[in-house]
Amino acid sequence: MADLIARISALWRYPVKSCAGEAVDELVIDDGGWPVGDREWGVVDAAGELTWMGAHPRLARVQAALKADHLWLTTPDAQLAVPLDGGTALTARGWNAQHQDFDLLQAWDAGDAAADLLHAATGTPLRLVRLSLPARRRPVLNALHLLGDGSLQAWQQRLTPPLARLHERARPNLVLTAEDGGPLMPFIEELITEAQVGTLTLRRTGICERCLMTTVDPATGEPQAAALEALTRLSQERAPGAPVQLGLYASASGAGELRVGDRVSMALAFG
Repeated sequence: MADLIARISALWRYPVKSCAGEAVDELVIDDGGWPVGDREWGVVDAAGELTWMGAHPRLARVQAALKADHLWLTTPDAQLAVPLDGGTALTARGWNAQHQDFDLLQAWDAGDAAADLLHAATGTPLRLVRLSLPARRRPVLNALHLLGDGSLQAWQQRLTPPLARLHERARPNLVLTAEDGGPLMPFIEELITEAQVGTLTLRRTGICERCLMTTVDPATGEPQAAALEALTRLSQERAPGAPVQLGLYASASGAGELRVGDRVSMALAFG
């Protein structure tokens, strides 16, 4: 496997689905091939349905980070440490686009203090829930999101005026750069069939379709339509008539670690 050699230039995990994530130096992969600490929590609305940043853009201003034995939530106005276990058991509902119906998911409510923080940040009565392992591993979900720095650069070049923090809007787990430190060819990651990082093999599971979350300004939580419009134009040039896409979904072969600076050997499918 040596079609292309790259390096990991950044790693991100998102402890709470649809909240801001955290940059990390190392991403631990569990036995099932999923990143530890990534999207283990979710946000539910008053109907008990898992919701997302597209419906509540100000969730972008809620940063989630794992520190020692707590989940830390930080907003411009507050900070809260949430225990990693306990809570009141409940059944949440998560939309399954394949079945066009809701999956019933076991979860645990994180308490009123977390709900108050989310309400203050978004203006909407939302609650933080810790998701069970089966809820986090539903077949409709993807383990890892890869993105090349050249694709981010191409996106920025289509934006007038430029927009800040595109990597946070794109929400990758891995950002790749060329081995010599320069940017990769734009969208080259969409050709990856398999990648080797140390003892881990990352296998392609699909292209990442993009949505309203890319429009949300991480600083203000306000939508900026130009971000998705630029992605749409770029996507139509590569794949006319296909959904808007940016980045690649992949699954890992098993347990291991990914570190910033790791060498990535990629097999590509051309044509």
